[in-house]
Amino acid sequence: MPQTDRHKKREIPIEFDFYNTLDKLPVEKRCTIIMISCGSTTIKINEHFQTVNAPAVLCISQYDKFQCIEKTHLSAKAFHFDPWYIKACLRFENLDDDISIDEKYVYERNMLYMFTKHSGNFQGIFHLTPQQYIHINELMLMIGAETYAQSDDYWTCRIRRMLRQTINCIYDIYVDQRKLKFYELSENTNPVTICTDYIHANYQNDITLNSLCELVHLNRTTLNQRFKQQLNCTCIEYLLHYRLKIAQELLSNTNLKIEEISSQCGFKYGSYFNRQFTKCLGISPSEFRKNPTGYSSFEGGKVRKL
Repeated sequence: MPQTDRHKKREIPIEFDFYNTLDKLPVEKRCTIIMISCGSTTIKINEHFQTVNAPAVLCISQYDKFQCIEKTHLSAKAFHFDPWYIKACLRFENLDDDISIDEKYVYERNMLYMFTKHSGNFQGIFHLTPQQYIHINELMLMIGAETYAQSDDYWTCRIRRMLRQTINCIYDIYVDQRKLKFYELSENTNPVTICTDYIHANYQNDITLNSLCELVHLNRTTLNQRFKQQLNCTCIEYLLHYRLKIAQELLSNTNLKIEEISSQCGFKYGSYFNRQFTKCLGISPSEFRKNPTGYSSFEGGKVRKL
């Protein structure tokens, strides 16, 4: 249902869900930004199956076919909006390239392609770095708070401004991904890319060096040499660092016990998780949780104050 403006007695074509379950998507006559803050989900979008792990953003529209297949400790928020909320001239009916619109609005229309032009490997799914997540999630929280508070006559203007900031952030990621399409063929056969993609999708499970070698049909020495050349670490070091990055997100954004976070991030023993977290980041998990916004994400060295 559209949001009722209690100041001017009108309907605003936006809705915000602080706790979206992904069960009633897409929304008719809406573009939707879904922020997945915690957990994971397996979805079927336009006949494509995809497992999405937090932190991630989904951009979908009324044109998509969407089904949530499975959820694990999922926490997601969603903002739904009609395209004309961004610019009055933009409608679902004129978002295609072959429909002429005023040149000064072309950029805004192009940004909405993230929502309306899904095909092949691109289905509007963006995996976020910790820095991207913190920024976009903060904007989403402010949009949600203002949607419900409607603090004064200008609340819709503030939401529109924050929505544009959010879309701009996601669009920057989108553009970078489109640039990478030039390298897709080589990356699809790059053993390092294959291994890192596998780690991103399966970090919760038992992953060994042997299993990664079997995945790409290389011996241990060759695979580690490739990782060293491209990422400046071994493949098992990369796995550890990625698990620790996910652990930071869970410590920052959930109330899960440290033992539960350890297990969800693929660590068999809580003592090993605590030891590696402290060794690699220079601070214990419990200390990090007390002040998560005061520290940067793991970037190859000690955690440092921002």
